[in-house]
Amino acid sequence: MSITNIENYFIHYEVLGRGQPVIFVHGWLGSWRYWWPAMQALSTQYRAFALDLWGYGDSSKVYTDPERATLYSFAGYTTLLDQFIEQLGIITPVTLVGHALGSIVALRYAATYPDRVSKVAAIALPMQGTSLNPRLQNLEPAIFANRILGKSQTFNEVGGELHKTDPQAMWRVAEEFATMDVGEVINKVSCGVLGIYGGKDSVVQMPQYDTQPFENGSGELHHIISLPESQHFPMLQETARFNRLLLEFLHTPTEELDKLAPKEYWQRRTR
Repeated sequence: MSITNIENYFIHYEVLGRGQPVIFVHGWLGSWRYWWPAMQALSTQYRAFALDLWGYGDSSKVYTDPERATLYSFAGYTTLLDQFIEQLGIITPVTLVGHALGSIVALRYAATYPDRVSKVAAIALPMQGTSLNPRLQNLEPAIFANRILGKSQTFNEVGGELHKTDPQAMWRVAEEFATMDVGEVINKVSCGVLGIYGGKDSVVQMPQYDTQPFENGSGELHHIISLPESQHFPMLQETARFNRLLLEFLHTPTEELDKLAPKEYWQRRTR
């Protein structure tokens, strides 16, 4: 376990591997932990970082301090990511991999600091407030996971961390997101952006527009890929396929992102 101090609050993070930096940002449910399989897959070629946002995992819970409650916001989390990169001396530009809430934070960071980001992989990115199940704003994290995700999406990497979540962190950002148009954020992003969605996701719906590379100002992702057997956590449900896709994304030039497609992972038979 590694800890750094930002805004006088603790931020927990983990790091693995060597090479160009890749930073993983978790979503509304869980913590850094569900990125571990992907971090391991990348570690032979990349230096993978994963952090817990304020209010999640083993990072500080700040809502008890009324003067700092605004840290539970997209602006607060964007600042957190910027200071995390600066304090750890992470070489930029970085690749950001975000999930749900984390994908919006990653895009906001890329829009605000274009010279510091080379690519963004946005997993289960909700495009508008209406695309996110509204019950996220009212339920406790564990209850939401049980009712909305169901047993078919019960993973130790997620469920084991839910009790650490400050519900206010989830509710406040969900409320802010309800009036947000992520397309407006994407319009300001100049780097390559890949959207990855679970074909059976009951929480976030895949955008219904042409998945070819977008022209500037369209507010659409460069390219979208659906993993048809996945629900909200493709990194855990189709781990091998997801990891292979992520590696190919890292190796592919921005102008060729539209050529990416999920591939079967063939394992050599051993005797």
